[in-house]
Amino acid sequence: MHLDDGRSFLARTSRQYDLVVYALVDSLALHSGYSSIRLESFLFTQEAFNDVQRVLKPGGVFAMYNYYRQGWVVGRLARMSEQVLGTAPLVCSLPHQERITPADNQKNHITFLLAGRGAEATQSIRGWFEEHGSFWLNQRPARNLELNAFGPDPPAVDGGGPHDWRRIAPAQVDTAGIDLLPSDDWPFLYLRERQIPSLNLRGAAIIAGLSLIVLIALAPVRTIRPNPQMFFLGAGFMLLETKSVVHMALLFGSTWIVNSVVFFAILVMILLANLFVLAARPQRLWPFYALLGAALLVHILVPMNTFLSLGGATRTLASCAVVFVPIFFAGVIFATAFRDSTRPDIDFGSNIAGVILGGLSEYASMVLGFNYLLVVAIAYYGLSMLLRGRGAAALPSP
Repeated sequence: MHLDDGRSFLARTSRQYDLVVYALVDSLALHSGYSSIRLESFLFTQEAFNDVQRVLKPGGVFAMYNYYRQGWVVGRLARMSEQVLGTAPLVCSLPHQERITPADNQKNHITFLLAGRGAEATQSIRGWFEEHGSFWLNQRPARNLELNAFGPDPPAVDGGGPHDWRRIAPAQVDTAGIDLLPSDDWPFLYLRERQIPSLNLRGAAIIAGLSLIVLIALAPVRTIRPNPQMFFLGAGFMLLETKSVVHMALLFGSTWIVNSVVFFAILVMILLANLFVLAARPQRLWPFYALLGAALLVHILVPMNTFLSLGGATRTLASCAVVFVPIFFAGVIFATAFRDSTRPDIDFGSNIAGVILGGLSEYASMVLGFNYLLVVAIAYYGLSMLLRGRGAAALPSP
């Protein structure tokens, strides 16, 4: 028995198995308030399926089952399985369906997918169905295969009858038009297109509206000009935090312990940045902006799954360097700007307002992916550099 994050275990194990099972892997919970990925997101990516293929013995079987809710989700899983394992999976739905299309509503169906490493892995099962057509529950009492969960009258299902709850047979899966497949950079199994769902847009609008109301009601916006440098520093830093959480979740698992370690490391880097500013007393910020931009470009150009192939200590050191070094440079920039502030209250408030913008900008990952979310962070830090020197100041009287 291994108590571990599934993706982390798949990446680290050196053993091979006859069977890998994703059993009802569906948390419906976010990994963290700092990102829009779910706890299970990194199990359903092309890179994750490559890990499954690697740990399967020749002729081994990869099984998934769940209430996948939408026909296009089933089609996406089938397409990924076929692409990685080289053969189309055997798909069965309970209650039975002859055909599963992208437009189907699957919320009342539990769907089973069996994909083999090589066509021979599932050939015996396919051969049985080709010979017998269907397997009927309640007709093999000697084998103890009786369906008693629903009693004598199983619930009705659109397009089918009660007998479909007792029939097991392969379904034909229509994958036409299913070309966008989840990856480690875009791990959104339940998002059909690269778009921000209307629910998220409404939530962002509510948060933005409430923030503006608070600012107008409580902040001296009519007499004081906010500090744009500190504002965009806050926005950029929030995206760095998001990327750090997502990156470490992929490398070390989607667990609360990993989250705790990430935030502890972020706080340590901020502390080190403050101590550096106290000791070195930097006067020019452009070198640190340049180092920050270079570190973020490295983060963008090096794919996240590259670190999964590294050994334990090497993987930890390399990933921490890529993830946390930019936070150090960002901390030095903030600490130096705050040290020289003439209105620390307004500058700190401007920074907090920027954090709200950065948090809302995280939704852009659903369109851009998490890697290119750092391009948005670079843009925010670029604006903070360009607008430096335009700090908080009293507005002229009307």
